[in-house]
Amino acid sequence: MKLHGSVRLDASREDVFAAIRDPAVLLAIIPGCEAVEQVGPTEYRGRITLRLPGLVDRYRTFVRLVDVVPPERVGLQGRVEGAHGSIVGQARLTLGEEGGGTVLDYRGEAAVDGPLARLDSRFAEGFAGSLIAQGLRSLDRRLAREPSSAVAASGPRPGTEVSE
Repeated sequence: MKLHGSVRLDASREDVFAAIRDPAVLLAIIPGCEAVEQVGPTEYRGRITLRLPGLVDRYRTFVRLVDVVPPERVGLQGRVEGAHGSIVGQARLTLGEEGGGTVLDYRGEAAVDGPLARLDSRFAEGFAGSLIAQGLRSLDRRLAREPSSAVAASGPRPGTEVSE
C-alpha cells in the first residue's frame, strides 16, 4: 500500500512540527485513537480502534521518529498490531513554508498482514487516505484554535498515557 498527498495548514512550520510530536495533539486528531504515550525521545505507543465494514478491532501502535530535521521534515517507522492482522510501514513528512502557512507533504508505504491483507487494495488505500485527511483537517482546526507552542507550554494533558 502506498500513500501520498499534500495539505496546506494555516500555521507556522514550527507550530505544525511541534504539534505532530505532541501526544495530546495526536490523541485529539487521529481518528479512532484512544491513547498515545511518548515512551522515549523519538518513540510513541498507543491504541487505536479501526472500524471497517464487518471488521472492528483495537490495535496496538508503535511509532519511531527517524531523520528528524526540525521544522523541515520527519520520518516515521511504525507498526500496528491487532487480532485481525498487522501493518508495518514508513512515511516521510516534509513541511514547507507558503504564504504564512505550512504545506505538509507526506509519502508512505505499508505492508499489511493477516485478515486485514484480504481487503481490496484500493479500498484499503482509500480508507487509509480518508483517515489521514480527517486527521490533517483536525490538526488544521486545532492549530487555528490553539497553536502548538501554546499546547507545549501548557504541559501534558490527562488521558494521553497507555495502560497495558
